[in-house]
Amino acid sequence: MRRTSRVAAGFIVLACSFSAAAEQGEVSWSDPTCGYFVVKLPEDNPAEAYGLFSVKGLPLPAVGDLLEGDVTAAQEPTLTNRTKNISHDVIHWASAREQVMLVRNTPVQCASRWKKKR
Repeated sequence: MRRTSRVAAGFIVLACSFSAAAEQGEVSWSDPTCGYFVVKLPEDNPAEAYGLFSVKGLPLPAVGDLLEGDVTAAQEPTLTNRTKNISHDVIHWASAREQVMLVRNTPVQCASRWKKKR
């Protein structure tokens, strides 16, 4: 194999590994009064089906926005909002099996935390 072919093959493998590393999740709950939101995580782990995040700045993702990045990271990832074509610096606070478990544990200033389901 010629050197240029090996270099080209290396770039292809590298590009595929970056695209495989990006995960996607849809925002299923968002509260603009406190900056917290919940994302439906990839289906690899049913015990951690949802993740609770907060944004470090504005804007806050809206319900239905598709976020891409390291959504399962237990750190402070930067997620790309594919719906609005912007990025969000976030803090991943927790993951849980059900969305209601995370919403119930948001800070007291989150107004929609107190809404009753009908």
